[in-house]
Amino acid sequence: MIMIFYFSVLSETLKVKFINLKCEELDKSFVTFRKCYLKARARDTVSFHLYAEMHQLPLTNMTVNAQLFVRGNGYRPFLYNDTLDFCQFVRNPNRYMFWKIVYQIQKPYSNVNHTCPFNHDVIIDGLILNAEMLRLIPFPSNDYMIQMKYAFFNIYRLKVNIYLKIFD
Repeated sequence: MIMIFYFSVLSETLKVKFINLKCEELDKSFVTFRKCYLKARARDTVSFHLYAEMHQLPLTNMTVNAQLFVRGNGYRPFLYNDTLDFCQFVRNPNRYMFWKIVYQIQKPYSNVNHTCPFNHDVIIDGLILNAEMLRLIPFPSNDYMIQMKYAFFNIYRLKVNIYLKIFD
C-alpha cells in the first residue's frame, strides 16, 4: 500500500516528453512514411506526428515486436521485449498489460483504433504525452526508447524508434 502511494506521488511530480523519433522503411514497396516528426509546442510539450502510407491493403496479418530500452552508455534493453500478433492483441489487449497502456495512450490520436483488417494508411497525429498517461508505469527519471518493428505477412516491413524523457 505504501509503495502504491509512493509511486502515485512520484508520477505526479515527474514530467514526460518526446525527445526524438526515427522511422525506417524496411520495405519501400510496402510502406512510405509521409510524416514522421515531432513538433515543439512549448518548452516541455512536444507532439508526435506519423503518417505511414501502406501500399498493399488490406492488412490482415500484422506482428509487432515491441522493445523498451533505457539510456545508460547507449540504449540498453529494459524490462520489455514482446512479439505479439497485433490483430489478436486489439481483440484482447488485457493479455499484454504494458502494451495495452501504450496502445491506450496513442488510440485517441490514431486511426489504428479498431480490429483487423486495416484498409487504410496508418496515422497518429498530435499525440502529446503527460505524466498522467504513465501513472500505471512508474519509471524513474531517465531517457527511454521504445522500438516498434512491424511485420506484415511475416516479413518485417517498418521500424519506429520513439525516444522519451522522464524528468522532474
